[in-house]
Amino acid sequence: MTSDRRTTLGICLIVGVSFVVGASLTLMLAPMLEALSLDDDDAQTALVLPAIGSLLVVFVAGHMGDRWGHRRVIIGAGAIFVAGSALVLAGASMPMIASGLLLAGAAATAIQIVALGLLQVTFPHGPARISAFTSFGMVYPAVYLIVPTVTGLGLQGLPWRAVPCAWALLGLAIPVLALALLRPPGPRQPFGEPWTLILAGVALAGIARALDQARNDGWLSPSTLAAACAALVALLACVALVRRLPAPSLSSAPLRNAATVLLLASVLVIALADTLMYITVALEYVYDLSPLEAALVLVPAEAAGVLGSKVLAAQLMRRLGGPRAGSVAIAGFTGSLLLLVLARTGSPAWVVVVGAAAFSAMGGAAITVVNAEVMSMAPPGANGMLSAYRGAASALGSAISVLAIGTGILGVAKLSAGPGRMTPEEVDSVMAGIRAEGWISALLVLAGWGAYEAARRRSGWAILDSNQ
Repeated sequence: MTSDRRTTLGICLIVGVSFVVGASLTLMLAPMLEALSLDDDDAQTALVLPAIGSLLVVFVAGHMGDRWGHRRVIIGAGAIFVAGSALVLAGASMPMIASGLLLAGAAATAIQIVALGLLQVTFPHGPARISAFTSFGMVYPAVYLIVPTVTGLGLQGLPWRAVPCAWALLGLAIPVLALALLRPPGPRQPFGEPWTLILAGVALAGIARALDQARNDGWLSPSTLAAACAALVALLACVALVRRLPAPSLSSAPLRNAATVLLLASVLVIALADTLMYITVALEYVYDLSPLEAALVLVPAEAAGVLGSKVLAAQLMRRLGGPRAGSVAIAGFTGSLLLLVLARTGSPAWVVVVGAAAFSAMGGAAITVVNAEVMSMAPPGANGMLSAYRGAASALGSAISVLAIGTGILGVAKLSAGPGRMTPEEVDSVMAGIRAEGWISALLVLAGWGAYEAARRRSGWAILDSNQ
């Protein structure tokens, strides 16, 4: 195996491990809550904490990868991932479990940010770049294809602690894989001041938390206002430090190119249109499926995401070049979302699943190509920092998605006494919400396509066609 293939394999395996927490957490929640006599508020906390941990470290991780070396950071993050998983495994109370989830979520995001930066350093251009980025792109849908089903089946006969035990065991493989498959890093460079990076992460986490609290408690609730104020204070302090310090660690160099900013807007919008969570809710509540049954029904959709990310994206990039491939993929993603408009009360479940498979395939192709084009814009020595900005855009898109698209569906589902026991009016509302989601998501992605086209038509971006 060549050095480049070892690097690609190592990155994909390591990043795959980092996704297992998110892919299995929701299935673990119900038995965990029952075993520890926890309530719904604890469940909400458990779901939110990994995302908050992720946002807090996104800029620190990007800068650390550039300064200390990607492999060193991945090994360190792997150790933190194992520690967080072990805390959840041993947790007898919510504070201990919460601490573990926070650590595991932060470590997972650090791994993903740094790995994408390493991918850009290793494959800056050429045919191998397409194979590397499409392989990276298919990791997420592949993990979500396999892990929920395996988790659901395992929990049929095992206690909930088997899930964090599996996280910890898989996490132990991260440093082994990094040492065996990734290239040795160069000498460390001085890290610089950490405060701008920390404040930027706090601001990002505060924004996401405020959006989540607005969905639950309203825009003027004390919890929403407190999160918004924390985000604003952190943002203002960060801006003040960036302007005052001669060499702040939070680099704005990746954002000085207008095309890069437009590409990041496309990333945000594509993440905003991530609809599988709401389709899962509909399958459980409208079609009376258990979480495991819903995961099995969605196997075709997740498989389509793998094919879209790897096969379709690669074909588009080879035949059209990266920039044009992104334009076609985003346009296809827009059209595929409109299939959700066909959902009606009484429609068989396959209608929803076919629509999910179509937008999973096109969405996988779109985000894979856009990620490659975003990273190709990285200034010298700022691959990790641009990866952090890309991760921040994706995280914000996901946070806004729940507020802009999912509120109606999730809110209606909560009115029911449980899956399969919704009133006819609630069923009509959920199906109407899915149709509205199709229209809204398609319009938002169309706006993202406009931003992508604006970036593609800038004269300075034409060179990227030759880099593929």
